[in-house]
Amino acid sequence: MNFGRNEILIVVAVIAVLILVAVPLLLSGNKDGQRDEVPLNVNAIRTAEIQYHDAFGDYISADPAPRAPHAVDANPVPWVPSRGFKRLSWSPETEEVLGSYSVATSRKGFTVTGACDVDGDGARATYEATLEAEAKATSADNVY
Repeated sequence: MNFGRNEILIVVAVIAVLILVAVPLLLSGNKDGQRDEVPLNVNAIRTAEIQYHDAFGDYISADPAPRAPHAVDANPVPWVPSRGFKRLSWSPETEEVLGSYSVATSRKGFTVTGACDVDGDGARATYEATLEAEAKATSADNVY
């Protein structure tokens, strides 16, 4: 079977369309995966708070770490715990994180907050967890 110029042009056009569709899908899937870091870590911090309270009868506040929430961008940074996270003995499973994490406490419980901006557009995706509830998004679903 011989392919003519028209058939080759059609094949090239189909490949170009597939690339134009596939690349944005792959990139957006990667952003979703990167954003997933934050709720996973927020839930891990929540678990650490509950375990700490069970052992010592107190909750631990933690200032934002490893950077302020307004400073998050598309670049991961090394985990550097604030004093509260050191006291809680919590650190992420990875050496670098995209997010910023903090804990605010009260006598009745705590709120863990995580923020990230994996696409670097200045709009932060935020998540919160409490004593009563696991991490949930407090920002729009389309914010990365």
